Amino acid sequence: MNDQSYLMFKLNHSRYGIPATAVQELFFLPEVTAIAETPNTILGVINLRGKFLPVMDLYHRLKQARPPFQLTDSMIVLEWQTQRIGIIVSQVDSVRAIAADQITANVCDQSKESLPDGLVMGIANVEQGIVTLLNPEILVQHALIETTFNPNYDFNNSSVDDPLKHPFDSVLNQDLYDHFDSQERQIFQQRTETLRCLIAGENSAELLPLAVVGLAGEYFGFSLETVHEFTEIHKITPIPCCPPHIVGNINLRGEIVTLININDVVDLPMNAVRSHQHAVVVRLDQRVAGIAVDDIFDVTYIHPSQMTTTPIALHSVKDDYLQGVAPYRDRMMSIINLSKLLTSEVLVVNEEVY
Repeated sequence: MNDQSYLMFKLNHSRYGIPATAVQELFFLPEVTAIAETPNTILGVINLRGKFLPVMDLYHRLKQARPPFQLTDSMIVLEWQTQRIGIIVSQVDSVRAIAADQITANVCDQSKESLPDGLVMGIANVEQGIVTLLNPEILVQHALIETTFNPNYDFNNSSVDDPLKHPFDSVLNQDLYDHFDSQERQIFQQRTETLRCLIAGENSAELLPLAVVGLAGEYFGFSLETVHEFTEIHKITPIPCCPPHIVGNINLRGEIVTLININDVVDLPMNAVRSHQHAVVVRLDQRVAGIAVDDIFDVTYIHPSQMTTTPIALHSVKDDYLQGVAPYRDRMMSIINLSKLLTSEVLVVNEEVY
């Protein structure tokens, strides 16, 4: 019996899955523009590379109370028969294969009454717990029926000064962003601009997707090719007789992951590091590790032409793992080659010494 892959994500404290074949892309939450006379299940639209993308309020669709959006919320772009919508989720976990015999098609009568027919494909019991599997066809069809604008409207024919020119009134959906401060709003605006201009004169296949993290007050970029997920650090189990860069083990939904502090490797002082709050979980071949970071700021795209190399006069040890530097906000961001770093001798534990 063939397994099917599902993208797992969270809304509030509930876990959901959607067939990975329907997922076109995902990115951190940008600004959403409200549109007039649309139902409550439609939050608005975003400009995704010159095309309208309607954004569904999945909380409302699933009859749940919507909490205030967070900077770390993600948007998943679903595609069904060439039509697309965006859904906002609180956390994207991973892609997992689920066998058909693990899925129970029948849900309780209450769920059938409160949710539209066909929206829930079934429930499955996986290692992380109970997962509700959603039908992307029902989600996309519902969104397109309820929106009255043309989803194929071309933003590229609009004025640069008025990128949201269209046959209906629009305004930034302020209710979603009122609780953010000015710096956080700037991050949302930067994400929005990146998504809008991604294809302007360049091939999207050449773009490098980066997770932007903070370490000791500096920005670092990790390629998303090796990033598996982001997680908060709740409890660390120390490992005896290990070097300082081995922080300990964390339990990631039943999987034991070693947490690494790379501050010293990238020439940041170890003694100035505050208690790490987040971890970037990376997978490289059979290796799995967590990199302890202070903050997770963004997922962004840069063109290789935006990267510059470090001047020879400023060369340091960290340059061995540095792909280059690129502008981010008001400073420069160091882009780390995680593949090279994780396979380097500096992170290998010498058992004869420890």
